Amino acid sequence: MNKLEKFINQNLPKVLAAETASSLGDRSKYIGASDIGSCLRKAYLGKVQHVEHDIAQHIVFQRGHIAEELVAKMLHGTPYKTQVEVTGKAENGYDIKAHIDFVVDFGAECVVVEAKSTSIPVEDPYDSWILQVQMQMGLLKSQCDGKSVRGYVIAIDVNTGWFKTFEVLPNKVLFEIAMKNANILAEALKKNEEPEPEIQLYCSKCPFKGTCSAISNLECETDLPKDVVAAIMRLASKSKLEKEIKEEKKLIQGFFEAVGLKQAKVRDKIVTLMTMRGKKAVDIDLLKNVAPDIYSKVECYDRGYSFIKVV
Repeated sequence: MNKLEKFINQNLPKVLAAETASSLGDRSKYIGASDIGSCLRKAYLGKVQHVEHDIAQHIVFQRGHIAEELVAKMLHGTPYKTQVEVTGKAENGYDIKAHIDFVVDFGAECVVVEAKSTSIPVEDPYDSWILQVQMQMGLLKSQCDGKSVRGYVIAIDVNTGWFKTFEVLPNKVLFEIAMKNANILAEALKKNEEPEPEIQLYCSKCPFKGTCSAISNLECETDLPKDVVAAIMRLASKSKLEKEIKEEKKLIQGFFEAVGLKQAKVRDKIVTLMTMRGKKAVDIDLLKNVAPDIYSKVECYDRGYSFIKVV
């Protein structure tokens, strides 16, 4: 690590922490709209414990801010405000604060717009997104002078340029679920007791997964031979490298295909764009349509396969 990298490792976390405190305040002192849509145990521990993130994770988190900047450009020309704070109280008096990415005020109607960064295309919005926006709209409704309120989620993959919008209409039942979650979290914080964990889509990325009872039925390290544990740890250390290799190959292949290049010499390496002839296969959907009787007689499943994933 050179001097610049050392400086970045020390400086970036401090800069990002200061920015968060400036825009959102001390998140450990209130319940946010993003806290109630996912695992309440994770939200609780995130407030009572300090979590150290490495530089790579800090950079990943910044994709959300990039998505917000893109949405701001998408909304350019509309009467929007950013980081609109709306407040409420849990049943025990604990503060609730939602910081809405964008509120577009059209006079008779206010539209909530929440920007979300994603690494894969999403056909339907995640439940956590919906509950977050439901809480935002519910709190905003009580503070916007009787105007009607609705919302949108704009999901963006900043790596590929994919994006999609999802309309979210106010729903009393969903808002009550969001408030119920807020009350559970508020009581947990007041009593200093962990809420019950819940299996979620992002369990693999949770910094508190190692002590989570919801996944305690998984085999623990003490049950595995030391050689297997060592092999798993080696594999985990290489998983990031494999992803980087995949991205490098994708970049090189895209360039070769764009310029019509089949082969190139780079120092002592020969790089070749390989094209493999596809295997003959039966179009199952076509067979089902043109010959349903034959399809019903030959329909079967392949043997499948197994693989190891380390997160």
